[in-house]
Amino acid sequence: MAVIINADTSDGLKLTSDTSGLLQLQNNGTVLGIVQQVVSTTKTDTFSTTSTSMTDLTGMSVSITPTSTSSKILITGNIFVSGSSTSALVIFNLVRGSTNISISTGSGSTDSTTFCDTDGMHLNENSTYSQNLNFLDSPSSTSSTTYKLQMRVTQGTGFVNRRGLNDNVRAVSTITAMEVAG
Repeated sequence: MAVIINADTSDGLKLTSDTSGLLQLQNNGTVLGIVQQVVSTTKTDTFSTTSTSMTDLTGMSVSITPTSTSSKILITGNIFVSGSSTSALVIFNLVRGSTNISISTGSGSTDSTTFCDTDGMHLNENSTYSQNLNFLDSPSSTSSTTYKLQMRVTQGTGFVNRRGLNDNVRAVSTITAMEVAG
């Protein structure tokens, strides 16, 4: 069994079960997208780096094979990060294959990045903070496609899934790819 999620202007959000086996997203009965498949990876171990160059974040990749070249891939993630210095930033990139696909390019920008902790005061060795990722990609392919996260630090050490001070506070991070056909 599957479900239709319809944002109806008169009745609000309506959920209707159906037998298609797919998840449909609708607005007033008009199909906006159909979720074809979902693939997810959960990272339960820790990671750390002192690299000021982008480094693959091991265990934070997901592969998906789109069923159509017109499909969109929604990448979501929840990454727990800490640092060894309040004056450092931990910076992440989302990469498809070997190409950075989600970067900011504002004028005066010295870092092109997917997301980072923008307040270095958050990155201290006593705390772990959640960073969220949401990006809609159009790979225009029906080949197996791998999405992965890379990270670097501006100084000190960046940690994933653990507190910087010691290793006795742990968290779990995830990355999910969802194929949406329109």
